[in-house]
Amino acid sequence: MFNKFFTVTLFAFIVASCKPVPNTGADGYQFGTPQYEKQQVLVNVVTYNTQKELLASAKAKGVNDTEIVAFSELRAPFDVCTIHMVKPTVKYEPEFVGHEFLHCSYGQWHTSNQSRS
Repeated sequence: MFNKFFTVTLFAFIVASCKPVPNTGADGYQFGTPQYEKQQVLVNVVTYNTQKELLASAKAKGVNDTEIVAFSELRAPFDVCTIHMVKPTVKYEPEFVGHEFLHCSYGQWHTSNQSRS
């Protein structure tokens, strides 16, 4: 009897703990409709010593968002991608590097109200 009660209780606990989670990553974005899909891309990485340097580079490239933490440069035919980020030894934020990498493979995939990068 105890084994049956334990099994039912364990099953109920497992089912209760398997709740769907929102489709939002640790970076605060949701993956939307891809602009394209590339399985092979040459990725260059440019790193900066400070957030201020990153923002200055972004501004020089026409990105005037003071809240970005990384950004990507994509140009047709989208076979080469450059990720700009603060050195991970200075500021480790893998969720944003992964976010930028997805831009390399899928282009612009998030909506304009989320376009921080």
